[in-house]
This record gives sequence, structure tokens and C-alpha cells, in this order.
Amino acid sequence: MINVGRRTICAAVLAVVACGCSDSSAKDEGDGVQASKMCAGALDAPAATALERISGTDRFEELTGTNDSGEPNRFSVSRTVKHLHDELTSRSSCSVYKAGDNSGKPVLDIDFSASQSHPEGTESPKSVKATVTYPLGVYAVTTANGAQLFFRCTTKASSADAYVGDAKYVMAEMYSMTGDVRGGDESKDRMTVLNSVARAVAKEAGCTREAALPNTVPAPAR
Repeated sequence: MINVGRRTICAAVLAVVACGCSDSSAKDEGDGVQASKMCAGALDAPAATALERISGTDRFEELTGTNDSGEPNRFSVSRTVKHLHDELTSRSSCSVYKAGDNSGKPVLDIDFSASQSHPEGTESPKSVKATVTYPLGVYAVTTANGAQLFFRCTTKASSADAYVGDAKYVMAEMYSMTGDVRGGDESKDRMTVLNSVARAVAKEAGCTREAALPNTVPAPAR
């Protein structure tokens, strides 16, 4: 089962926002950029369109500055792979904001981490309603607060005392505030964005064939 007490999507995002809004961080200034430029350009055309529907805008920005490890807050696929086995504050997360929005709340936040196991296909967070599962990766689900996608990707920890040891899977998590979602099929839009970024991470990690993530998100299993 998913350990909702220790690794809930919402808790992860709160931690990211807390560390990302320090004195060394700020959002991009100006009129923002188009959806396809977000998450280091990892959004394909369907994912970029999905992000626009999720947010209700076509201009975005992300955090600048540095995290607790002194690395840029701006999302990087290569840094994501580098820190898959590290704690949340050292990982590279994609936090997307509406351009000009000073609320401090991202439209969505995506994080990747190595995982030594995954939930079974019939499992879902019991504390969360409106769960939709997808035949994607080894486990894929959307909820009212975001999405999770586990896919096969064998990685090795950089040291014996790494936060997560050698693993066979990668967990992709998205947090997306319900109030920011508007129009379209919100469940499939979330999974479309998450799958697109996950494909880029799998490619960087050298596990594209192992992950077997499709270009197009299939219809929900239920």
C-alpha cells in the first residue's frame, strides 16, 4: 500500500514550497513562458495543451534561486536522475506557477524518486476520493490532489548510506490543487503531463525500454 503517512503527494509539495521560497529563491519575472518550455522542455504537445487546460492560462513561470544543496531550483532532467536516491530537499522538482501569480501556490508540482517497490494495481490511497487508475507503467493513479506513476527503471544508489538504496522502480508524483483545475478531463490531463515528464526522465536514466511508457496515455482502467 502507499504510505500516505510518510510520503503523501501533498506533504512532498509543502516541503518543496517551503524550501523553494527561501531568500535564495524567487519566481521568474516578466510575462512568463509557454507551456512547452516548462519542466525543462519535457512536455510534448499533448502535455503542454493539458497543462494549459489544468491552469486556465498559457503563460507560466517557475522558481529561480537555489535549493538547500546549492543547486538551481529550476527543474533539470539530468539533476532529477542524479538525485533519484536522495532526500526531497536535494531532488529537482518541477514546480509550475501561473505567470504573475503571487499566491505562492504552484499549479502543479512534480517530483521523482527511486523506489524499491510499488503498489499493486488494485491498491489506492484509502484516504483519498475520486481515484482513477490507468494501465500505465506498473502503477498509475490520479486523485483529487494529483497523480502517481510508478515505472520500471533500475538504478543504483551512489553510496551505501543513500536515502534510498538500489531500486527497480521510479516513482513520479504530482500535486495539483483542485481549485486550479478547470476544463477538459482533469484526470487524464494530469496523467498526460506526468507521463510526458516521466518519459523524459526514463530516457535520461537509460531505461526507456524498461519503463515502456507510451506516447499517449491510455483510457482509464476504471
